[in-house]
Amino acid sequence: METIDEKTQSRHTALTFLKTHATGTLATVSPAGEPRARTIYFACDDSFSIYFVTHADTRKWEDIQAHPKAAFVVSGEKIPQTVQIEGTLTNLTKTALIDSALVDLTAVLLSNVDYFAPITRFSPADMVFLKLTPDWVRWGDFSKGNGTSEVLKEITP
Repeated sequence: METIDEKTQSRHTALTFLKTHATGTLATVSPAGEPRARTIYFACDDSFSIYFVTHADTRKWEDIQAHPKAAFVVSGEKIPQTVQIEGTLTNLTKTALIDSALVDLTAVLLSNVDYFAPITRFSPADMVFLKLTPDWVRWGDFSKGNGTSEVLKEITP
């Protein structure tokens, strides 16, 4: 059984991991019920909510309008670690200018010194600002521990 201190440490470690990454995989369901996944640039808050933008003329936006539930995964390549999130997507476009998460997301989108995120190539008039509010979060650290309960930890958002 995990103690409160271990839960707090797992939560802190998972959140730190998430905040040190700029891309993850968003999985949605098409209007026809087909699974779709794609890599997105994102920012997050201390509640594991994920913020991202998309263009209004994408399959991603079509999926979200039809089925607002999604899954999101960020993985480490050098150290086998992952954060898995499932939740509900909300359109924040109308409040985007007053949302502090947009500042963090803009920094992520413009952080690469060699090129900008692909979304920066689209017309800003057709952008949709979205939030994934987690219902479920799991931290996986495959670099230590033995057995499922030591490797995978559910996190309270």
